[in-house]
Amino acid sequence: MLKNNKGITLIALVITIIVLLILAGVSIAMLTGENGILTQAEKADDHTAMAEAADKINMALNGEFANLLTDGYLSGMTSATGTMSTSKQIATANGLDENDFTITPGSSVTDATAVLTITSKKFEKVTGKITYTAATAGTDDKYSIERAKYPTELTSTDEDEP
Repeated sequence: MLKNNKGITLIALVITIIVLLILAGVSIAMLTGENGILTQAEKADDHTAMAEAADKINMALNGEFANLLTDGYLSGMTSATGTMSTSKQIATANGLDENDFTITPGSSVTDATAVLTITSKKFEKVTGKITYTAATAGTDDKYSIERAKYPTELTSTDEDEP
């Protein structure tokens, strides 16, 4: 009588191991490749941080615009042509952390113009600005707001590019 073997053959075992190695290789490539899940997650994290920075800048610009409409000048200015507050005072007034943002206030008495620029220190291209020119004889107040831009896509290769 023949024995009834119930084990697996060596060939079946080798084929199974090869298939598992191929699957493992494909899985690792999907996780860590240039368009892998981990890379996309890092890009999404950077874009989220850029969007948060842009949000904070835009909220501060909105606060400054409210000051402009109610008081007639940007926060901390004694008048439309006066000296603006320090960047620390402006940061505090708008809930910004000076460690995260560069705040550049400036005014010109000669043309009655005040400019306030807020830039993210981590993402230098995320910046916003208000320019305000007080009314002079025969003119109205003029202002312009350049809002911080939000990141648009996750496939950008420039980490600072919004």
